[in-house]
Amino acid sequence: MSVAEAAHRPARTGRAVALWLGFLLVIGLGSGLACAGSLRPEVTTGGLQFRTIKAGKGNAITRSDAALLDYVLTADDGSMLDSSESHGGPQPFAMDHVYPGFAEAMSRMQEGGEYRISMPQKIAWGEGQAPQGWPKSSPLTFEVRVRKVVPGGAAMMEQMQAQQAQQQQAPQP
Repeated sequence: MSVAEAAHRPARTGRAVALWLGFLLVIGLGSGLACAGSLRPEVTTGGLQFRTIKAGKGNAITRSDAALLDYVLTADDGSMLDSSESHGGPQPFAMDHVYPGFAEAMSRMQEGGEYRISMPQKIAWGEGQAPQGWPKSSPLTFEVRVRKVVPGGAAMMEQMQAQQAQQQQAPQP
């Protein structure tokens, strides 16, 4: 093939490259949309918004379990109102001793998982008064990391709390 023939030959490689790039673009967009869909929170009938940031392992937390959690509680405007760090680090929780909305969220959590939950005030403290300083009608938003789940630990927590209450009520010598 002469140089003149090569210069006038139709360029077919450009079309093949464009086809492959288009194919890769469609696959990339599809993967991105699928991933973005998983970032949307699941919303329950009660209004709890639950999103898994990092999946945990094992069984979900049950009513009889206790869980050691790291958490940060923020208001709608992003201001931090409470955190486990302000109480000395990860805190123990059992479903019978938390807001109903938080208990519902705990039933979906697993050890090692990280979650973002948001709940309206009505499933936090019901029709009662919001705690002092809480922004009116602001949902409660928690970032939670489950450090450890102790199967059957709720009964142990209740027993320890009862003992502490007895010690506090006992007359001091």
